[in-house]
Amino acid sequence: MSAVVSAAHLLNPTGSVSKRGYLPAVWAVALLPYFILVCGDNSFTFQSAYFCLGLMVFAAFFSKERAAYSRHAIGLIVSYLIIMGIGNLVTLAIASEMITSRSLIRALMFLAIIWFFAHAISRRWSPREITFLLKSVALSTFASAFLELKTWVENGFYAGRVYPVSLTGHMIDANFFALLLVVQISCAFLLVVYSSNVRVKILYFILISFGLASVMLTGSRSGLLCIVLVIAFGYIAFVCSERTGKLSTTVLVFVLVAVALFLINRFMGDWMFNRFFKNSYNDGSNQFRVELWVKAVQRWMSRPLFGFGVGNYNYFSAEDWGVVETSTTTHGTITDFLVDFGLIGLLLFFSVLIRIFRGLLQGKGYTPLALCPGIVVCWLIVGAERTVALWLFLIIFYVLADYLSCNQEHSMKGLLSER
Repeated sequence: MSAVVSAAHLLNPTGSVSKRGYLPAVWAVALLPYFILVCGDNSFTFQSAYFCLGLMVFAAFFSKERAAYSRHAIGLIVSYLIIMGIGNLVTLAIASEMITSRSLIRALMFLAIIWFFAHAISRRWSPREITFLLKSVALSTFASAFLELKTWVENGFYAGRVYPVSLTGHMIDANFFALLLVVQISCAFLLVVYSSNVRVKILYFILISFGLASVMLTGSRSGLLCIVLVIAFGYIAFVCSERTGKLSTTVLVFVLVAVALFLINRFMGDWMFNRFFKNSYNDGSNQFRVELWVKAVQRWMSRPLFGFGVGNYNYFSAEDWGVVETSTTTHGTITDFLVDFGLIGLLLFFSVLIRIFRGLLQGKGYTPLALCPGIVVCWLIVGAERTVALWLFLIIFYVLADYLSCNQEHSMKGLLSER
């Protein structure tokens, strides 16, 4: 991980902070998932979490806390700024019809997201702050479940797909909603397996159950598959790498399976059951998604290095979807990065993932590492490039990887012990 952050951990591995409260930067990240309640777009992007962006600005420029940006963080900000500039200038020069009044706004918003991420990963997180972050994100499962169950009740306990509706009246796409739930459930799972308090285990187990029920109601097959992957891989990693807590974790996993079977039998109608378990992934929606990916790669080859500029590919997306305008691009995160930022931008994104995986491996964080495939699969098949869920996942696991790799004498169990 970065030399700046590593040195900070070595000087003070506990990252001690005042126990009177948490700093604004911590709150800026911890509160992100709660803004699903007032989501104003169908994919829950940072446009619905301006408050957190503002709070991070306050933390960076007006609070007593000062973060020394790591070289990796500075590299991300500068590189994406250059890539966006080149991509948009080339598009303006040779295909000006793709540039709209929103092009500049989209570029500035993505730059704000990158800066938010860079500031979050550059600060020194203490064990207490990391635990608080995981707990806050896990508890936010109640917020997501509330929206889904509220909409389900308002629709008369509808037996088909139920797309959640925020408190501001905006419908949220099921797959984007499920992606956030997968991140929330992953945090709750870590707290279940590593907590030494039985009541705490039960609380987060209940949260996982609510999250699982919500994903089933949305009809998101990718969401359900990825929750199964998270719990299965996480359980195997925990049992193989930890000496204690195996029995209680095994019991809770079996109970969760029983809860899932009960939910399927009690609340899943025939149409929904067939969607999940019979026609599976062989239907028109998935075939159309693959077609979008193929078209995206074919068009990307005309701008291989820097892409078309962030958001400008919507010009082609509107044609593909047969509409005047759409917020959905290629329906895939990898292809979105390719068409928006080219191969260079995609490699920069991969550099973040590599640092996370390497840090968790070095720090022996095998259980959080085992959760990553399930989360990654979920955001691969949706256009999560500018969503809160994707960047929340990256921040949480980057912070975990950084702490564990810089403090290899500490373990996940010690990190998440009751404080």
